[in-house]
Amino acid sequence: MADSKSSVDERLIARFNQELGADLKNSSKCGDLVKYYRSELEDLRDKITVTDAGCIPSVKSMIDTGRSKLAELDEKEKRLDGCAEKLTDRIETYHQLMGEVGDKMAQIRVLQTVRDYMALIKDIENISQELEACINGKDDSKPIALYVALTGPNSILDRISGIEAPHLKMYARNTAFHWHDVLTAKYSTEFEALLKTIKWPNMNQSLEQFNPSKENISKLVLLAEYLFLVKLPGDQDLLSVKLTPSIICPHYTTPVELFVKPFRLRFQFHFTGNKQTNRLDRPEWYLTQVLMWAKENHIFVGQHFQSPALRAGIVNSSVRLEFVRGLVQLAIEKLIVDIEQIIQDEALFAHLIDEVLPFEQDLKTSLGYPNSYPSVVSVLVQPVFFVKWMAIEKKFTTDKMDAMLNTADPFELLDPANLDELKIPKCADQFIRLLDAIKERYCCLPQPSQQLQFLELQLELIDNFRCRMLQLYNDGVNPTKILNALNYLTSVLREWGENVHYLHLHAALYGPDADEISSVFDQKIEELNYCHQKLVEELVTWIVHEITARSRPYRYDRWPSMNRHDAKETLMVSATASEMFQATINHLHDMEQELSTNVFMVVVRMIATELDQWMISSMVANTKFSTGGAEQFHFDMTRNLFGMFSQYAKKTNLLFKRINDSCTLLTMPLGSAILLRETLLSPTGDEESWTRALQEVGLAIFDRKATLDVLDRRNDMPRIG
Repeated sequence: MADSKSSVDERLIARFNQELGADLKNSSKCGDLVKYYRSELEDLRDKITVTDAGCIPSVKSMIDTGRSKLAELDEKEKRLDGCAEKLTDRIETYHQLMGEVGDKMAQIRVLQTVRDYMALIKDIENISQELEACINGKDDSKPIALYVALTGPNSILDRISGIEAPHLKMYARNTAFHWHDVLTAKYSTEFEALLKTIKWPNMNQSLEQFNPSKENISKLVLLAEYLFLVKLPGDQDLLSVKLTPSIICPHYTTPVELFVKPFRLRFQFHFTGNKQTNRLDRPEWYLTQVLMWAKENHIFVGQHFQSPALRAGIVNSSVRLEFVRGLVQLAIEKLIVDIEQIIQDEALFAHLIDEVLPFEQDLKTSLGYPNSYPSVVSVLVQPVFFVKWMAIEKKFTTDKMDAMLNTADPFELLDPANLDELKIPKCADQFIRLLDAIKERYCCLPQPSQQLQFLELQLELIDNFRCRMLQLYNDGVNPTKILNALNYLTSVLREWGENVHYLHLHAALYGPDADEISSVFDQKIEELNYCHQKLVEELVTWIVHEITARSRPYRYDRWPSMNRHDAKETLMVSATASEMFQATINHLHDMEQELSTNVFMVVVRMIATELDQWMISSMVANTKFSTGGAEQFHFDMTRNLFGMFSQYAKKTNLLFKRINDSCTLLTMPLGSAILLRETLLSPTGDEESWTRALQEVGLAIFDRKATLDVLDRRNDMPRIG
């Protein structure tokens, strides 16, 4: 709008400028212009007035049409107001009808509910009456079918589970409980009678010796299927038995309970009360008995009674394992009673642990007993007892480690007549066996948190063993023995770190989505490596010192004045080097005999590196060499020193890069040596040209400065300047 107004203003200004011109004297024309435009406006007003005869026809037509349309709209508005009144009256009538119909429908629904309620009661009564009539009949399948109709899938109890009818539900459940008890009693009596007929329980017989007739087995299987079907209504988990706050045993199916019943009676006879077999110091008696019963009978139970369980709709349970669990529960209940007294005596408690752990291991390996099932070890891992257990384990393992290190010769090598690459000290082997025994003891524990506490004990023992090794080293024990022990321990821990058991513990410790999968022993391996490295460095330093201490005659030999060798004579090693070289040979031989192969190879390389650096800094850099002296030095080094190490490395010149470069420079033809020095001293040279020159003469490690220093050791090199 502002832009439009501005445009009109501009047009008006332009119009007035045109009319008035640029002469200010023409301003008197303004009055005439005002009169003119006023006259024009009045003329336009008359033309658009409808009543005026001069009104524009098109404007008059549009106004007449608009008035006609407005009149039509007013008429339609009046008609709509009438329709609205009629609709309101009808809606009120319909609301009244709907209210009356709704009341009738509510009454109908109530009557339907009552009818359905009474029908359900009638169905329950009919099933109950039919069960009453056929319970003692010859057809055993009919009572089972009726009971399943009452309690099974899509049964009456299923139909009423989602409705608000507490009294009806209670009536139906009470009826189901009644018939459950009646049918269970009926078929259980028959089942137990057949068990006696086949002379169950099977005691001390193999499966081949225990061989009931097919007829009796068929009857037992049929009765078992009936008993599997006659189960208590409702959530079966609510039937679990809570032996302690943390030990909950799931409910048994009736056939399994009947299989276990005679074993329970025998167990109570032998291992309760004042019987001589009931002794706190002999838990192995009842544990062994339970294990024997399970091994002798679990296959028979699984072979014959898993199929009827499946036909009865029990698809997620193993009857064989349920039977084993029933026997194991006997031992659990027994231990819960005894442990309060056993815990008072450390020796009894330690003995109990020693018996329970192999029992658990045997259950899992020979019978496939799942970790999720209640077990005897579940009693031991209750917090109050587990703390005591960990204290005993720590005391026992610490004492065991002390004992293995306090023998006459704890570092005696295993099987010295057949030494392999790993020279394993007896104490290191025993310590690894101790750690592995701890792992075997706790790997059957049900919770990762409990296993992690034992892992912490293992890590603590590893740390203690490392500290004891350092203490023995400081007390004067040969470092090679300590190195072998640390090396073996480290290699085993690396291997264990990739074991599934320890990977699971790593996941439990750091979570399955840890950034990287590493070993639970990584920190301890790092500490052992650090300790190992320090001992190796000290050993190498001592060996190199022993060698170099015998080098004085060799270092101060006649190197500046030694004559050139006669080509007709065989070149011999310098007599002054014999003591130094002999010490080298002796130490290498001793280390090879005493150290594990991988440690020895590290020591060899470190000795070579130390000698390589020492020979340059302590001899070559402080000696002048005649041509004959350089030739002799080259022979001593490349044919003798290098030869001593040749059986441990394929390319000894790579072990002694500095010595090899020195020999190359000292024996290089004089012209080549002068040319090389000039190239290195050239003011126009650069790093690239110097490096290329050094590579061309075959140098491996020397830079420009070191090369010039060695060239200056030659007597035949002309002076500069």
